[in-house]
Amino acid sequence: MREYELTAVFDLSLIESSGPDASAERIQQLVESRGGKLLKIDHWGRRRLAYPIRHAIDADYIVTRFEADPAAVNEIEAALRIDEKIFRHLIVRADELPTPPPPREPREPREPRAEAAPPPAPAPAPEATQPEATQPVAETSETPAAVDEPDAAPES
Repeated sequence: MREYELTAVFDLSLIESSGPDASAERIQQLVESRGGKLLKIDHWGRRRLAYPIRHAIDADYIVTRFEADPAAVNEIEAALRIDEKIFRHLIVRADELPTPPPPREPREPREPRAEAAPPPAPAPAPEATQPEATQPVAETSETPAAVDEPDAAPES
């Protein structure tokens, strides 16, 4: 026998018609009638759905751990698929689940921070000095002198 985790999302009309524990009792009866053994039931209660299912926006969530033979799990899944009061379900092997993280130690209260002093005022800007008057630079368009070609040798 292997350990499995079953998460089921039930229609709220089941709770309204049969009582607050009707969905947990239905899961228990479903697992035990197929030869499984219920280990733990975690009834999350009414929760908001991520998206509407059959025009419902809220549902009843049940998370359970149970032991069963792999052949019995197929029968349980088939029964869950047929049940009209179950919106969604998921069965996974518990040995494939990651181990939960260890509980955190409570944090020590922090000391209140001292009020931060306002930032120092910016240093005054140095006085702007007027640049000395400069004479405009005359642009010269001197071109390099043409290279004289050597005269041809005189003819004799």
